[in-house]
Formats: sequence, structure tokens, C-alpha cells
Amino acid sequence: MKITVIGCGRLGTPYTVALAEMGHDVLGVEVNPEALAALQDSRCPFDEPGVTDYIRKNVDAGRLRFTGSFDEAVAHGELFFLAVPTPQKQDGATMDVTAVEDSIRQIARRLTRDVVLIGKSTVPVGTAERMAALAADVAPSGVELRIGWSPDFLREALSMETTLRPARLVLGTSPTDREVVEAVARRAWAPFVDAGAELLVTDFVTADLTKAAANAFLSTKMSFINLVDNMCRAAGADMTVVSHSLGLDPRIGDFGLTPGLGWGGSCLGKDIRAFADRAEELGAHATARFLMLVDEANTDRRTMAVDHARAVLGDLADATVAVWGASFKPGVGDISDSPALDVAVRLHQAGATVRLYDPSVNDLVNRRHPDLTVVDTAQDAVEGADLLMVLTDWQEFSDLDPSMLTEHAEPRTVIDARRCLNPQRWQEAGWSHELLGYTRPALGDGR
Repeated sequence: MKITVIGCGRLGTPYTVALAEMGHDVLGVEVNPEALAALQDSRCPFDEPGVTDYIRKNVDAGRLRFTGSFDEAVAHGELFFLAVPTPQKQDGATMDVTAVEDSIRQIARRLTRDVVLIGKSTVPVGTAERMAALAADVAPSGVELRIGWSPDFLREALSMETTLRPARLVLGTSPTDREVVEAVARRAWAPFVDAGAELLVTDFVTADLTKAAANAFLSTKMSFINLVDNMCRAAGADMTVVSHSLGLDPRIGDFGLTPGLGWGGSCLGKDIRAFADRAEELGAHATARFLMLVDEANTDRRTMAVDHARAVLGDLADATVAVWGASFKPGVGDISDSPALDVAVRLHQAGATVRLYDPSVNDLVNRRHPDLTVVDTAQDAVEGADLLMVLTDWQEFSDLDPSMLTEHAEPRTVIDARRCLNPQRWQEAGWSHELLGYTRPALGDGR
């Protein structure tokens, strides 16, 4: 099929590439000049494992190209996917869907033939139905722009894997358009379905809720284990055993059950706040309160990290803190709502000198937070530091030999906020290893 994907950001780029990898003739549309230049040079415009290799492969095969022109985009596609960003509004909890609305208008007013557009952008519950009405209003007389909505379930750092091998595909549409939209979607997604992905076809609101509910559940699970960790610290229990036991329960599973600094990124926080905001609007007040508590429980871990540093140092003013990690999770060049970066900024605001190193986002942190001292290596960060804090669990930090750092730091204390270090190894190298919130020797092996 000839497919056009509008928006080549962290969602749109992997999705565009995956469709080309499935054999479709794909045109990606990106209006940001810097991102478009990178894509047209066969490079991923952000740090994400494997994406550049797939771009080059499919560009060379003639299945993939990129443009900034909506005229070219509309001329190309028989099916359109919409993957533009929907950030949280600065003055509220809900999402800003301006880019979604603008893109639909740009496409609809150029149409001279009937087409299908399937939204991938995450939107507040109830928005997809409104976008279908907008498309009907803007499309020229006699032309049908039929709308479907298919929420994404992409995971950063695993974007190509999760896009190429989706566990499920959800498609929402209207009863009047269902037959046409489903038929076109099945053509596009045939390789995914043939490989075992289940396709669920439903109404717009239900499709919206599948994404909101999934992210709310993941957020709840990760916030919950941190609340259990609070109880373990208070009672003197071994959190390592508790979380491992929970993970062995087939009803629960082990994903997200490692306590630590909490979740961040461009999706979970934004989505759960928008879900809570919409629940409040619809009168589901208990749902809204519950989701807001999940968000609060997560954010509290950032306060805990600063308090832990203060407990170790006595006073943050004039102290030097080495920070390892600024991306919101390992494997990505993304600082969106990053717990690690937030803690680093809070330490600086409390008077500490912060020496920060991250394997991926040093340049980005330098541009956005010039008040932080960004250094080139993990060893450089520790030089002259009074405390080391590991805030993102990059494999580089787990693999590093702590004996190489001993001569650079005095006193030698590390707060392992992600439980990614081997406590015995660090203790044998002369370090005091502390888990987040535990200002005494940790029980268990800390992993």
C-alpha cells in the first residue's frame, strides 16, 4: 500500500519505518526542519536503538522517504496515519491536541479522493470521536475522510521491537465507517496479524480508553511497589524478597516491580494526568483521586532522593554531588519528565554543586540546564564529589569497576536509586552502598 505517516517524532519515526519494513511504500511527513534534515539523511533524529539502521535499509530499498510538504503527503497516501505529539498543556493536566487538529485540517482540505486516516497520537478519552466530526466538516463536498483511531503501545528503548511485533492492535471507528476503515487497516496490518497480533475493533471511546487504562495500570504498578518499599523500610522487611515474590505470581508478573526513583518520560505522566482530568470532568471522582494519588506517589520518590542526599551530607549547601544518569530510563536519549534530571535540578536548587554524566543526553542537558556541570565520563563526575547518586540504570554504571573510582571520592558513599549496582562489589571497593531511602546497610543483594 501507499501509506503516509504524519509526524515523525518518537512515535511516528519507528512506526513509519516499521510499515516500510512490512513492505509498504511509505512517506513520512515531518515539519521540524532539523528532524526532517536528519531523516532525509537516513538518520534517526533522536537517540533510539536500531532505528537508524532500519531507516537506511528501507530508504535504500526504495520503500521509505520523507518530506515536509503536505501537498506531497496527500498526493501519496491511500492510507494516512497520524502520529503528531500531544503534550500536556502548560496551564492544565489535559493534553494539547492542537497538532492533531491542525494536521487533520491540512490533509482534509487538500483531498480530491476518498481516504482513510488512522490516528496513532495519544488523545484524551472522547477526542477521537470529535476528530472524526472535524474531518467531516473540513473535507471538500463529495469527498470522504474516514477516521479510525489506533492507540500506540510503543516502549522507548524498545521502539522497533514493540512496533514490529505488537502484542495487540486496537482500532476504534464509527459504526458507519467501520467496514471501510477496518478493511483498509487489515490490509496495512496484515503482516502484524499474520504474525499473531490480535486485532480488536471497537468504538472510538473504547479505543481511547485502552491506551489510557494501560498506562494508568503500568503507572499504578510502579508507584505501588515504591509504596510497598516505604512499608518495608518502616517495618525492617527485605524489599528484594517481597518484590521477587510478587513477580513470581502469574497474576502479577515481574515487570515494573523494582522499587526505585519512579517513572518518567513523555507518556506515563502526561497520560495519567489527562486520564484523571477527564475522569473528573465525567464525574468519575474516585477514579480521578486514585490516579492523582498514583502520580503523587511517584513524584514523592524524587523528594525522597533529595532528602536522602541531605541525610548523608547533613547540608547540601556547598556540597558536591556526582549524578550518574539524566535520561528518564536507560537506552534512550530522552529527558522528558525525567526523575533523574529533576532530582539533579532540585539538588542544585538546594545549594549543591552537581557534576552530572549520562551516556546519551549530555549535550541536551547542557543546552537546557547550563547551571548543572555536565562532564564527559562517569569517573569525571565522581572527581572531588562528596556523594555519588545513581539515578538512571544504564548498563555502563552496573558494569563499571568501583575500585577505579576509590581514589577520586572521599568520603565514599553511593545512593543506588535504581538498585542497579552490586552492593557487595561496591562495599569491597570501600564504598558505603545505600538504596534509595535506606540510610543503613541494605538487606538482600539490592538487585
